[in-house]
Amino acid sequence: MKQNTDGNGNLFEKVANIRITYKKQSNINAEKNWAETDVLSFRSYKNEDTDSLNMGPELTLKNKDTILELIEALCRLYRSTEK
Repeated sequence: MKQNTDGNGNLFEKVANIRITYKKQSNINAEKNWAETDVLSFRSYKNEDTDSLNMGPELTLKNKDTILELIEALCRLYRSTEK
């Protein structure tokens, strides 16, 4: 399976109109490296006719549990809406 990469060599996946990018610290410009670690970037597409993206949040990945905490939080939110 082919992996999606952006212009900086970061891996990304699309979920509906959201693009989730795994940015390695080594690929982040030193001036923009506020987290000083790898990050997950969440950005939405401006519209379906373009690959232009809106600005979005970044989640620091200081430890391996952060991704698991994100997945667990998403599951709790989803479960709380089930009736």
